[in-house]
Amino acid sequence: MSTYDYTFKIMLLGNDPIGKTSLAKRYCYNIFNPSERLTIGVDFHVKTIELNGRRLKLQIWDVGGEERFRFLLPTYCLGANAAMFLFDITKPHSLDCVAEWVQIIRQGSGDIPIVLIGTKLHLQESRVISREEGILTAENYHFSGYAEISSVSGQNVSRTFEFLTELAINRAELVNTTIRASKKFKVNDHLILKLEKNTTNIYVGGNLFQQCKFLLLNLPIDSIRNYDEINSIDEAAEKLDSSLEGRGSSKYYISPETEFWGHCSNLQAWYENDYDTRILHRNLAFPLLKALVKAGDRTAKAKFKEQVALRLESGYPSVVMFLVNKGYLNYLTEEEVDTILKNPKFLKNVPKWFNNFKNIPDWLGNKIRAIFNDLKCPYCNIKIKKSSVQRILKGESLRCEFCYSSLI
Repeated sequence: MSTYDYTFKIMLLGNDPIGKTSLAKRYCYNIFNPSERLTIGVDFHVKTIELNGRRLKLQIWDVGGEERFRFLLPTYCLGANAAMFLFDITKPHSLDCVAEWVQIIRQGSGDIPIVLIGTKLHLQESRVISREEGILTAENYHFSGYAEISSVSGQNVSRTFEFLTELAINRAELVNTTIRASKKFKVNDHLILKLEKNTTNIYVGGNLFQQCKFLLLNLPIDSIRNYDEINSIDEAAEKLDSSLEGRGSSKYYISPETEFWGHCSNLQAWYENDYDTRILHRNLAFPLLKALVKAGDRTAKAKFKEQVALRLESGYPSVVMFLVNKGYLNYLTEEEVDTILKNPKFLKNVPKWFNNFKNIPDWLGNKIRAIFNDLKCPYCNIKIKKSSVQRILKGESLRCEFCYSSLI
């Protein structure tokens, strides 16, 4: 059985530099470095605690707050259980972006508990944002609480994390109790999950949907940065360790209720993100999307062809071969397929698997050859030499020899 009662993902949000990294390190390691570097993307910390008779693992995500990293935030927020929004009490404009951050975290994680945190409490003499203003802001945005901390002295740091963790426990137990009582979860009018005889079943349009849906991956904490370039669950399934799926090992036992909740959460996120097939494994995403179209789901109907084109455009080998072998390219016109195959996003992945054209249908191999035989620079329209094409197939970058534009 798991050694933890709960594992919570806690986000640290706010514009840089306001002390998110200092807070995380003070809480997790009881250290303070006055010269912390700027967080690029996300930093990841883990702390195990005992609280109210439960053993908990806290995964603390320190998200870079600069505008150039903001596009990463919606992805990082998926699956979060709680969050802290930090501002600097000595800087008059550090509360200006609260609305933007709140909108992003709510869209990615729903109605999770969020606590507003004023940092630099040890600099009271330089304070420009009052405690009353902080409390009022927390109330206006319906935050779960307000606190002020100092990462330099450690004042209120542990108490604040414990308060937020208690809120996460209460929410998790409320959700679990609701699911156990009903054993039914409605995603929308067309998609419902039921826990029947300890098995999670998916119903589409009232009919049982028969499809494999179990995928459990092990993401090693000490190398999490190595997986920043993963763009879909399909890539994750091939790059990460899937040994957790062993049903016979009690070490990784997952109760039917927990598995049911996991499926409910995944499909709800998939629906809320307009059926983005990168969120689910291809073996489930496309057949389920197709079934929803047949059941009369208007959103699914609008997104189905778009998703086929999007995943073909990615050029990722196993996904493209899935679309080819299962006949999903038949939903695109020949002209649409030709246009996608000429897209640089598709072409840059060609070296991964198209070198000898042995594993793809003749018609597709011939199209790829034709594209490379007639490849032109999109900027100056000069034809690319065959020697340069060979460099592309070897996975090398390429610039136009005439106008020096970067092509691949």
